[in-house]
Amino acid sequence: MTPPVVVLLNGASCAGKTTLGRAVQDLTTEPMMLLGLDTCFAMVPDRWAGGPQGPYRDRGFAYDRLPDDDGHPMLRITYGDVGRRMMAGFHRAVAALLSAGNPVIVDEMLLSGEVRDDWLQVLAPWRPLRVGVFCDDTTLAAREQARGNRPGLARWSARHAHRGMTYDLTVDTTATDPATAAARVAALVGRRSGEGVQQRGNL
Repeated sequence: MTPPVVVLLNGASCAGKTTLGRAVQDLTTEPMMLLGLDTCFAMVPDRWAGGPQGPYRDRGFAYDRLPDDDGHPMLRITYGDVGRRMMAGFHRAVAALLSAGNPVIVDEMLLSGEVRDDWLQVLAPWRPLRVGVFCDDTTLAAREQARGNRPGLARWSARHAHRGMTYDLTVDTTATDPATAAARVAALVGRRSGEGVQQRGNL
């Protein structure tokens, strides 16, 4: 039996990873489950997740304002021992999905080398296809503003998420539309799985 494929999409906040992941889901012959850091965060109580009433910011997750970068805001995510435990548990939950035979797309914004190394260790038995998702600062800022996200997180994560990573494929969503980028990722999945991809539209 062919092991399930796992795609690790990594990039900055607002780089287009979720949109890309959904487009890949539409192309692959096997049903790929899409989940990632936001899935993990959605399960965390607000007071542990850096919310305005977050008394556990030193143990859970927190958002810290940094000095501006060339006049632009910078905001980073930090985590404490409980946040680390939550992420470690989530990584192993994804491994359980793979162990059960489910192909998975991980939509990730690596927060640190520690998080990166844990992901790569946990996913190693399935030889994850590592896809770097890039986007220029101007486009990231525009998307961040349009979404009402925390200003500066995209800029900070663009400078940190890719540290220490090597990729099987990189895509730049600044000018590449999701369908074109997804076709490249789906082709990579098809080569790994040997099952190919569905033909959709003009792809």
